[in-house]
Amino acid sequence: MNINTRDFGIVSVEEDALYDFPEGLYGFEEDTRFAVFHKSFDDIDFLYLQSVLNVIPCFLVFEPEDFLPGYAPILSKEDLASCGAEGPEDLIFLVIANVPGAVEEMSINIKSPVVLNPKTKIGRQVILQNSDYKVRYQPFLNKENGGI
Repeated sequence: MNINTRDFGIVSVEEDALYDFPEGLYGFEEDTRFAVFHKSFDDIDFLYLQSVLNVIPCFLVFEPEDFLPGYAPILSKEDLASCGAEGPEDLIFLVIANVPGAVEEMSINIKSPVVLNPKTKIGRQVILQNSDYKVRYQPFLNKENGGI
């Protein structure tokens, strides 16, 4: 399938990269279908979550373990059920990044990850039960707290 993006023009994605988000994402509730795709720059692979319905939003996303080893999300029973999952091991977790002027100041939202169920192709953004996870975790500035 070809999708139109603001930043990359037309991008071709496989059907298995498409996820339905019945509730959209926070702030983008009208965007209910997203694609996950990789894009390489200077031999570095980046992962994006792109609305299929509109050219924006498009989010730079990461697997949380890349920046926070030992990431152990705790989801409510309702969140698990709405994704069609029995436990977090059934899901793929992605965290949305915000990159200001300097990459060292990048923050990732480890409190409200995007969760994808590869079996049901349903995605949601959830608020984890983990009280120590932050909305603006800065992995390059938090080395003493498990960052890189």
